[in-house]
Amino acid sequence: MTYKKFKENISKFNMLNSNDKIIAAVSGGADSIFMLYNLKSLQDEYNLKIIVAHVNHGIRETATRDEKFVEELSKKLSLEYKVLHINMDEYARENKISSEEAGRFLRYKFFRDLSGKDGKIFLAHNEDDQAETVLFRIIRGTGIDGLCAMDYIDKDLYRPMLSIKRSEIEEYISSRKIEFVQDETNFQDVYSRNKLRLNVIPYIENNFNENFKESLVRLSEISKKNNSYIKNKVFEILEKNYIDNKLNIKEIKDLDEYIISEVVREFLKRELNTLEGISLKNINDIINLIKKSENSNITLPGGFNLVLVYNYLYINKELNLKVDNEEILDYGENDTSFGCIKIQDGMISKSNRFLISIDKDKIKGNLKVRTRLDGDKFMPIGMDKYKKLKNFFIDNKVDRYKRDFVPIITDDEEIIWVVGYRLSNKYIIDENTKNIMHISLEGKDE
Repeated sequence: MTYKKFKENISKFNMLNSNDKIIAAVSGGADSIFMLYNLKSLQDEYNLKIIVAHVNHGIRETATRDEKFVEELSKKLSLEYKVLHINMDEYARENKISSEEAGRFLRYKFFRDLSGKDGKIFLAHNEDDQAETVLFRIIRGTGIDGLCAMDYIDKDLYRPMLSIKRSEIEEYISSRKIEFVQDETNFQDVYSRNKLRLNVIPYIENNFNENFKESLVRLSEISKKNNSYIKNKVFEILEKNYIDNKLNIKEIKDLDEYIISEVVREFLKRELNTLEGISLKNINDIINLIKKSENSNITLPGGFNLVLVYNYLYINKELNLKVDNEEILDYGENDTSFGCIKIQDGMISKSNRFLISIDKDKIKGNLKVRTRLDGDKFMPIGMDKYKKLKNFFIDNKVDRYKRDFVPIITDDEEIIWVVGYRLSNKYIIDENTKNIMHISLEGKDE
């Protein structure tokens, strides 16, 4: 039964073609082993080249056991085997992100390096994983896009098991006496995902809804349909009103505000190639401009000048005005053009992509936020010398369109944080730290 679902998804979503190169992400756990055996069963039918990709995260004593298990299984199945050794905790500390984010970034980079331009990366996410993803995004705050969660196909990523329950996978593996290894950290509530899986979901199932995971998956499916409908409406509106890089607002201004906001987002995405740095406040300002229909302009993050003239909205890219003026940041919530920046004291160090903790006593003068300036330099964490911000962006492959959108937190003397990318080494918490300050950017439109 379970194998049938796997093959049906392969066929339904046209996941495989003859002579495909497949990168199978295999941890050694039941899910990935189930996927590998089923891909192997299709190898001859499609003449597949299957490469087994295993990541040793270097954080568990049993990691070497898992690596050897996957290597031996690959030999047994006559499949090419590749392994990557990483230390995600160390990478997380160096880049001021969570261990989960670090692990995910390093894993996917490895898979894509193996995949190249024409390969397909197969992942063993199942229906339970989908439910956890939806709940995780609800807790963090999301819109319809986020509720859609994972897709069966997302560019080079393929997930043939999203309709298969974890219990079905375990039954399939057990009934065929297929060996796998168990990651003991899956049963430790040390990571956010594990806390949801081990504590939150069972509590809700026991006290409110025994079919809670199925409800979350249904919510995801409904959201996908709603999102698809909205996107189609937005594309229809743009097809009629977006010509020569200009948006005619005459037939748009009286539409529902939500539809206007989606039209605006898609318009900006097409014009700027990114929504990086565009906050909810920016979107609302543009909606108000459209509704008033008065000739005016708005300066967006990065200095792009959004102009409304005679019912036509366009971005004057030639001006590309730099926003050199800084915004002073006070304690508490600061409503800035980048979103809500929150400043508060604390006792425990925290960090993720949009939250840092620094040594408060190392701050010189006022805290400020601005976009980049010519000649900017800072000392990235882990380094003992300054690096030009321009070179930092190049080394980290930050798209040139995004560079002018990145918020820069400074004091009166130098850069403290390149938001979303790197903290300055000069403000890190050390053994002499007495006072800790938290800085976070909220309301960021991903």
